[in-house]
Amino acid sequence: MSDGGGATPPPPWRVIGRVRAPALGKGDLPRQPGLGRGPAGVIELAAEIPLEALDDLSGFERIWVITWLDRATGWRPRVLPPRGERKRGVFATRSPHRPNPVGLSCVRVTGIEGRCITIEDHDLLDGTPVLDLKPYLPWVDAHPDSTTGWVEGPPSALPLEVGAEAARRLDWLGARGVPLGERIRSTLAEQPEPRRGRRIAAGDAGLLVWSWRTWRVEYRLEAEDALVRVVGVRSGLDPDRDDAVDDPRDSLALHRAFRAAFPRSGLPGGRPQEDAEA
Repeated sequence: MSDGGGATPPPPWRVIGRVRAPALGKGDLPRQPGLGRGPAGVIELAAEIPLEALDDLSGFERIWVITWLDRATGWRPRVLPPRGERKRGVFATRSPHRPNPVGLSCVRVTGIEGRCITIEDHDLLDGTPVLDLKPYLPWVDAHPDSTTGWVEGPPSALPLEVGAEAARRLDWLGARGVPLGERIRSTLAEQPEPRRGRRIAAGDAGLLVWSWRTWRVEYRLEAEDALVRVVGVRSGLDPDRDDAVDDPRDSLALHRAFRAAFPRSGLPGGRPQEDAEA
């Protein structure tokens, strides 16, 4: 039977290392590894693992990383995948919420120094326990002609157009460690339609509003031109709240500084920032 919740227990096997990455929540990551997006990270080998275990690994461009998804809570036999219209059996999906929350990621190795393996193209949160590493062998592990069941194929991204004012705000946030621009490119371009679980709501004036953490992105889905047009970026944090936020990307001080830099960031009637500030 399914387990509706509760904390994930520690892994029943030896943890050989931990992931260190700027990704603190699932919204910071691509849906799958290997899509060429997402932050770089480091796998730190545990002190009790001899360094000799990493001998000869530097010659492999990609490796398999087996992990324990310690922030997955509970599981259900049927789940709604991000790209699906209906629920599927959990074993026919890549949901992290499984009877045994074991992760399997094919990542790119960009460097090895001491106990640290620098990786890219990954989907791993900071602190994720690593259970094992194995080399990726394309003539064994790649089967591009295999059928893929209900999954129609790789995601297709729509062209993305960001207005000048929205781009200015994204640059301001990016300079302060908020990678909202990257998340727009990796999320909205591929999944811009409102759907359960996507945190997209209908706004005013025909806009759609996507929520990423405590930030809001206003955009239009231009069906005729088949593109996503980003017209606004604003704070989604209550300006009167005074409680502390653990993640500096969501801090009240940052939101106040953003509002001071862009005093018309909350516009009445959902008017696009491009029009209001022209």
